[in-house]
Amino acid sequence: MSSLHRKITLAFVALAVLMAVLAAFAFLDLLFLEYRVEQGMTVTNLEATVQDMRREEKNLFLYHDATAGRDADKLAAQALHWLDDAPEALLAVGNPTQIRQLHTLLQDYRALLSKYRQQIPADSTLETRIRDQGHAASQIAESLFVNERQSLKQAIANAKWAQAIGVAVLAVLLLGVGRLLARSVVAPMKRLIEDLNPIAEGRFDRLELTSRNTEMTTLRSAFNRMLDELEARRRRLIQSEKLAALGVLVSGVAHELNNPLSNISSSCQLLLEELDTADHDTLRDWASTIDSETERARRIVDALLDFGRRQEPRFEAINLADLMERTLLLLRGQLRKGGVTVENHIPLDLGLQADPQRLQQVFINLLRNAAEGGENLTIHIHANSCSLSGSPFPPGATVVGELGCQLRNSQPMIEISISDNGSGIPPDKLPRVFEPFYTTRSPGHGMGLGLYIVQEIVQEHDGCIAIASELGQGTRVVIRLPCGGKHP
Repeated sequence: MSSLHRKITLAFVALAVLMAVLAAFAFLDLLFLEYRVEQGMTVTNLEATVQDMRREEKNLFLYHDATAGRDADKLAAQALHWLDDAPEALLAVGNPTQIRQLHTLLQDYRALLSKYRQQIPADSTLETRIRDQGHAASQIAESLFVNERQSLKQAIANAKWAQAIGVAVLAVLLLGVGRLLARSVVAPMKRLIEDLNPIAEGRFDRLELTSRNTEMTTLRSAFNRMLDELEARRRRLIQSEKLAALGVLVSGVAHELNNPLSNISSSCQLLLEELDTADHDTLRDWASTIDSETERARRIVDALLDFGRRQEPRFEAINLADLMERTLLLLRGQLRKGGVTVENHIPLDLGLQADPQRLQQVFINLLRNAAEGGENLTIHIHANSCSLSGSPFPPGATVVGELGCQLRNSQPMIEISISDNGSGIPPDKLPRVFEPFYTTRSPGHGMGLGLYIVQEIVQEHDGCIAIASELGQGTRVVIRLPCGGKHP
């Protein structure tokens, strides 16, 4: 397993070594140019000395000036000195034959010049020979000078190309190192940020250990341990909240059960006292009261059992339209008795992964609540197929459940809407409808556990539920569930 620190260190070391190599190369190239310039100075001095020698020669022949003759001889001696002192510089720009020829010409030139100075005025033949020797030496020196200039230009051009190639190599290597760092460092950080986004959205999923970097693996393991601890604390908190709710439950149960038990007791006492004297219809009324109050007490106990029982959902593929039809069939009598009309618009081919019994319990509770919202009601049921982005929740809606189902764009969601045209819920009471033991009904007509159980089931499916309502306009409930069941 590799380490980000090691990769970054190696990258910087490689860049430092590369910069050092290029700097050394540039320094050596400059030293070479300096050496070539020094060699060029030797050739330049030689050529300039020969040209000065020719000028003194002209002064000698033109003015018969003995001083000019001595100066020409000194300059010829200086040229021979340049030839003998820096043979390597001259051989770099000329061949050995030229160098030997120039050396011979200069020696002969001095000898002829000495003879001419002793015979002034001398014959024209000697003068011609000196001019020819000087001209030949001047041509060779000028040829060496031209070769040296061309050689120096070529060396400078080569140095420019070497610098350009060095910069290009440096740029390519920098891009390569940058790409390597991006793939080894930046890419794992981006994947980590993408993995942490669901946590910011409220979905505390474990992070997959896909990276081979030590730091990333350690960080992901630490996050996973933190998420496991948070999940354990959340479960303990939920259990603590349920235990705390038992305090409220005691008073609620006492109140809710005392009413039917009191009615049962009163009816039993009247039945015992008037058993022999009361008419048959009166006895039937008392017996019916005992039966109805007993059923009321049973429903209270069943609701409490549903609240306290923890059932793990069993997910399977279900057809949503069939499940809703079975639910409406169970409620047909109650809906028909209340004069409620139901319009079911769920597509026949719409399916999802869910616990059918738990989801049916959600629909039963929601449809019962809608049916009790007034008289001559119409309930509309809609469902949208799976998509990454559903319609926005109604304005002012109270939303509970998995926050990720509102924000997540990596898993398709199915949306179920149940709306009615009932009396609605007061705005000050709407935010509390999902609280346990909170009800907007009159005493004796509910314990306030229906919507609490509904939102618990929806959260078990990794979904969310929203309720929006206006007084006199009705209520709309929106449920969003993952198409593939609970998010892994």
